[in-house]
Amino acid sequence: MRTTTFPPGTIWALSSSSHTIWLSSWNTFQSLADQLAREGHVFRPSQPRFHRTALSYILNNRFYIGELRRNGSVHEGRYQRLIDRTTFDACQRILNAKNRRTGNPELALSGGLFRCACCGQSITGERIRRALRSGGTNDHVYYRCANNNPGAAHPRIRWRADDLECAVIDDLARMRLPSQEFVDWFRVALSAAFADVGEHERRQTAAFKKRRSELVGMQDRLLNAYLAGTVDEAIYRAKADELQSEMRATEDGLERLGDCDPARGATALAVFGFSQRAADLWRGSNNAVRREILDSVYLNRMLSDVTLVTTKRKPFDVLAERPFFKKSRGD
Repeated sequence: MRTTTFPPGTIWALSSSSHTIWLSSWNTFQSLADQLAREGHVFRPSQPRFHRTALSYILNNRFYIGELRRNGSVHEGRYQRLIDRTTFDACQRILNAKNRRTGNPELALSGGLFRCACCGQSITGERIRRALRSGGTNDHVYYRCANNNPGAAHPRIRWRADDLECAVIDDLARMRLPSQEFVDWFRVALSAAFADVGEHERRQTAAFKKRRSELVGMQDRLLNAYLAGTVDEAIYRAKADELQSEMRATEDGLERLGDCDPARGATALAVFGFSQRAADLWRGSNNAVRREILDSVYLNRMLSDVTLVTTKRKPFDVLAERPFFKKSRGD
């Protein structure tokens, strides 16, 4: 497969521009290509203009939101996200609305939402209609592995729709804490933890800024002393290097802290609230919302012949495993 190499330092701007433009009134491939050309983005020297296939690849590439696909599984990447998930998901909704081949609405859990745990093929749906002695018919929906040429060791993977539905609900319910008392305790503890972290970061930020101001004053006084002749050049250069090194460390510390966002605690509480209602939300939602729930909670969804095997995103995996409830030393 032929690949395109973009100039270093431009991939963030390119992916960010593409998704932002797509969300605006420019949401056609033609107008997106026009706008990228006006911004100076080049696909390749021999073909400066981005074509439809390249733009579709950029808009659908989940690498930009921190997801890596390897051997049929999805892994969370440990690198800076190029696109925030809200923007990416909004682009996907527009793309899916333009694509009429989004799957059969009567087979809501087909279309690649699940994969075979044995061979990695997507799970497809089928409707079986059986005639009744009374003259009527009975419809049954099944989900099976789409591999039409499985090996001898491949088990028969075929789930009744109701069974798969129950398996998903049970898996979502694993995130729910055992009682309202635990839910209230966890919510209070989470609020307190974010308040403590926020206060700690504010204190650190204030300390770094104070030290930066002190270092600027020290550098000015050192320079003035050197210009006045009270400090010789060797001492000046050694001390200036020392102050500059400490200034870089201070700036790095401020950059690592970033801006203290007071909304983080509210976001964490909202995510926790969603995790506690996820199973109930699934029961009362339409197919589009159910797909969003699956994409929000899970990295991988695999079906074996008897088990639904999932890999949850953070922090949903922690809520399902509940390490904070595990007792130690046999208490």
